[in-house]
Amino acid sequence: MSGFFYNLGRKIGRAAVPAMRKTKWIYDGLAGDEEEALRAETALGRSLAAEVRAVSQPVNDPAIAELIGGLCQRLTKSVDDSRRSFHCEVIEGDHPNAMALPGGFIFLSQSLLDLCERKPDELAFVIGHEMAHVIRRHAWDRMLNQAMLRAASIATARAGVLGGWLRKNGLGLLRNAHERDCEQEADKLGLRLAIAARFAPGGAIAVLRRIERLGNDPGVLGQYFASHPPASERIARLEPMTRRPCDT
Repeated sequence: MSGFFYNLGRKIGRAAVPAMRKTKWIYDGLAGDEEEALRAETALGRSLAAEVRAVSQPVNDPAIAELIGGLCQRLTKSVDDSRRSFHCEVIEGDHPNAMALPGGFIFLSQSLLDLCERKPDELAFVIGHEMAHVIRRHAWDRMLNQAMLRAASIATARAGVLGGWLRKNGLGLLRNAHERDCEQEADKLGLRLAIAARFAPGGAIAVLRRIERLGNDPGVLGQYFASHPPASERIARLEPMTRRPCDT
């Protein structure tokens, strides 16, 4: 994430600790109860969303609110699990960025809307991608996994040379591989949601082509897109879905 979003992410990470202490016991004691899981996830997300609003500047533009609210509502109707709800907000930011919090709280920067030229088909893919992160619980799981990785790092500190290598390289590689898989999964599910909501699937390719032309320079796109797989790889993976959406 770039400047603002990077620092915001650090603040949210710190805020997540007390919130997770309040909700993690619910998650651990679920015994397969999906309703309890969703309530715990939403409680954490609501707490983190309040932190985002406290340190960010909202974009008070009725036209933007209507556009993003309408896209969010339309995409939500395509989600199989009717118990899930989503809320999208636009905040100021110096680079194109997005943040999906547990429970369906999604924040987009105005720069991201500008990158997509406010075209509904392109924005639908971007929002669908973020919704997919929520549906697959990527953010929720990452928070839990980060806590476990820190614990593993402390343990390997006592394991000699191999443990030192694992702490320095192995844990980071594991985390990066997990995040890459998450991004690929979010791309595919996000496009499926957009197609199901009757948005043109070519919108996904259009926005990725624009990102490809801009390059993977964090100074231009910020860390949000720079940290994703290369746009060319994403396009190659998604193009078959845009040609045969019913077969995916």
